[in-house]
Amino acid sequence: MTHCDETDFVAYGTGQLRGQAKGWWDNLKKEQGIEATRTMTWEEFKTPFLRHHSPKAVINRIKEEFIQLRHSGESIEKITGIFLDKLRFCDEVVQTEEPKIYYYYNMLSAEYREFMTPSKYWHLTEIVNVVREREIELKKQIERSERRVFDKNPIPAKKQKLNEAPKKGVEKGGIPPCKICGKNHKGECYFKNKPCPTCGKVGHVVANCPGKVSVCYKCYKSGHKKSECPELVGTKDTTDVKPDA
Repeated sequence: MTHCDETDFVAYGTGQLRGQAKGWWDNLKKEQGIEATRTMTWEEFKTPFLRHHSPKAVINRIKEEFIQLRHSGESIEKITGIFLDKLRFCDEVVQTEEPKIYYYYNMLSAEYREFMTPSKYWHLTEIVNVVREREIELKKQIERSERRVFDKNPIPAKKQKLNEAPKKGVEKGGIPPCKICGKNHKGECYFKNKPCPTCGKVGHVVANCPGKVSVCYKCYKSGHKKSECPELVGTKDTTDVKPDA
């Protein structure tokens, strides 16, 4: 890219080193001397550089990981990135497009492989694009399936039981019962300033009148209810007495 002369390869390349790589180069210059590293060829530089930064044991481990790589739930973008990253160290294993396609196809999960034939593709990019399209289709199928299940089994809304009385103080619209007439309504109560027929006072209706006189529906006398009527109480006491043996 810089069109520099071959004799300047080492000087240009080592000028790009950073971090640990820069530290390694500074140490090598001390070991071999400034003059020796200045006249070093590119091949003489590459051999110790790769031996230190790309040891054979690490490269072999990457090759094994590449061969055994399997797609297990990751997105296609992520697993493809991992595949291409390890592929850079596998030139001896993968030298043409055909084995690249084979290893990529073999890495995929069954839901992708069952719709593909690796021999149909000539370049790795082709099969990668097909797999991306397949991923989009699978996501749509999942969404459609979830929608069908939801439509068949919608979440039932809570319904009030037929014989269940509404909770005290709560009616439709959230309006509490009126303290004067006992009904649920908005605005000022109609009976607020209307006198009670029983006592003549305002602020309540006749059903809630504190001066209302109770009438017995047994003897039709005032002052008590039917359940407290003396006639019923006397009859009950008589029936409860057992005859002497």
